[in-house]
Amino acid sequence: MKTLLITGGAGFIGSNLIRYLLEAGDAPERIVVLDLLTYAGHLENLRGVLTPERIYVPKESLRLHEVPFRVRRESLYSGEISLPFSAYNKIESFGFRWIDELDELDELLQEDGLHFVLGDINDGRLLAHLFPHVDSVIHLAAETHVDRSIMDPSAFIRTDVHGTFSLLEAARRHWKNFKKKRFLHVSTDEVYGEIKSGHASENYPLMPRNPYSSSKAAADMLARAYHTTYGLPVVVARPSNNYGPYQHPEKFIPLMITNAIEGRALPVYGNGRQRRDWLFVKDTARALYLLLKKGRPGEAYNISGSCEMENIEVIDKILGLLGKPRDLIKFVKDRPGHDRRYAMDSSRIREELGFVPEWDFDRGLRVTVEFYRNNSEWWEKIKREDEETRKFLESWYSSLEF
Repeated sequence: MKTLLITGGAGFIGSNLIRYLLEAGDAPERIVVLDLLTYAGHLENLRGVLTPERIYVPKESLRLHEVPFRVRRESLYSGEISLPFSAYNKIESFGFRWIDELDELDELLQEDGLHFVLGDINDGRLLAHLFPHVDSVIHLAAETHVDRSIMDPSAFIRTDVHGTFSLLEAARRHWKNFKKKRFLHVSTDEVYGEIKSGHASENYPLMPRNPYSSSKAAADMLARAYHTTYGLPVVVARPSNNYGPYQHPEKFIPLMITNAIEGRALPVYGNGRQRRDWLFVKDTARALYLLLKKGRPGEAYNISGSCEMENIEVIDKILGLLGKPRDLIKFVKDRPGHDRRYAMDSSRIREELGFVPEWDFDRGLRVTVEFYRNNSEWWEKIKREDEETRKFLESWYSSLEF
């Protein structure tokens, strides 16, 4: 594989995957990141490995984009083009390169190294210029927060379902020889729904119970269908709950850590007895690249951390590492349709490819807590200055009953 396209590569798992590839010395010659830099994507996640001259902003792509754009500073105007409001600080602090015509990408993407393209996975014209240059895809771009999916399901259908369809179609139309290509679609353990007992294997029925998991299950089915119908070499990865550095601070573990550091209340749904299987993001990155190279097309693979714990146990560990009092915990009204337990059987990836997690939870959590302790400027900026994140945190948690 010479050129790898990573959608959502400025997000949590994507940025950790890129760092893993570069540090392991096993990266393809070229890595192309496609990311719209919505609230969950941050170029800061790639600082130190991404250079401004490799950050491309296609004017034509933004002009045709369906999502409304806002700007805050004159420097971000270029004729009728403007950047997404959530991206303005993220990209301006790095510098970037305007792309007047999409044809310019054809030459730029011939160069080795890491490239970043600001764009939407639903933009068919942009995908038509990218896919002839790539021979493998790791599709991570997605809306992933269950709470947000309850507030606004439409964004999840657009990104997770239609976005996956757009990428699959681009691969089908623009890849000449499927035998030399690879497409890894990254899903979630939540597609199996609530597992009251036992563990879900890859053959377990998909029974999602919220808009987020339903959108991912729909994307899974599309990916499998494109393999069966067209022979597209698609592999589906289903990791369990991830945690680690660079995770957005509105997610469960980062929210608990950052609120505890600030001495703020830790909102805990219901009685906090929901069980999740935790997987450190560095193990996820290793598993995803392994599946891209060696996973059987047409198959799904569970990636389990084999570390099942109740949410309240996780919070107690966080408070212990930070030396914070337990009275910061505030139990709130449970969210609608809250799944009590997720649990997967990951024997397929273990037996076929030899993958087992290397990080135990206590070790991974220590590293994660230290990251947020030492990078307060990063997460404080997101929680305070990113308009969409701030509004979500204020509106969602203010509506809960303390």
